[in-house]
Amino acid sequence: MKKIISIEKVSNGFIVTNGNLKRVYDSSPLEFELDQIHQMLYSSKDGDSHTIVIEVDPPVFTSQDNDSIELCGLLWDKDNISVGGTEKDGHHYFTWTEAMEAAQKQGKRLPTADEWKALCDLGSTWDEKLKGRWFGGNHYTDHKGSIFLPALDYNRRATVPANYTLGPCGFYWAFSRGDWHGYAHNLNFGCDIVNVNLGFTNNLFSVRCVRDIAK
Repeated sequence: MKKIISIEKVSNGFIVTNGNLKRVYDSSPLEFELDQIHQMLYSSKDGDSHTIVIEVDPPVFTSQDNDSIELCGLLWDKDNISVGGTEKDGHHYFTWTEAMEAAQKQGKRLPTADEWKALCDLGSTWDEKLKGRWFGGNHYTDHKGSIFLPALDYNRRATVPANYTLGPCGFYWAFSRGDWHGYAHNLNFGCDIVNVNLGFTNNLFSVRCVRDIAK
């Protein structure tokens, strides 16, 4: 299968068109292994356009396995990505760009904002013992058919006074960028609230991947 990505140099960065998706990046949109391609992008003048044709054989997933669970028409990983990014207390946190790259390296992707919302619509229950939320399935009883997201938070502690009582809160990146430059969607939750909001793309959040199911 051929995947065609068009990259155009503009005054404020690059416009990348991938199928029906178009995004603006303020720096090089991809980390190319070939230096000459990287150099080609930066030596471009406004209005120059490049088309890169990539031959790919996308992985095909037909059903859940021991490491995933099917919810909302997707295969959700049962665990967060545990390699790369910034490590703290045994957990790994990523900026939005790092999260996108880490998921891609595993042949997976981040959930979109709408997919996070669909998961939330299945219902969820806070687990005080494990400090996180169960989503979908029997989330309020035996957790059969549910997925657990631990409340891991790298950033929030630094934004409040040390003597302030702060409950656990989880933040997970979404694939979807926001309408404002430098923002992306994310799932965030605590013991009594669940939201899909926007956050700065340089925040360090957790990553939970999904895979599309072949029809």
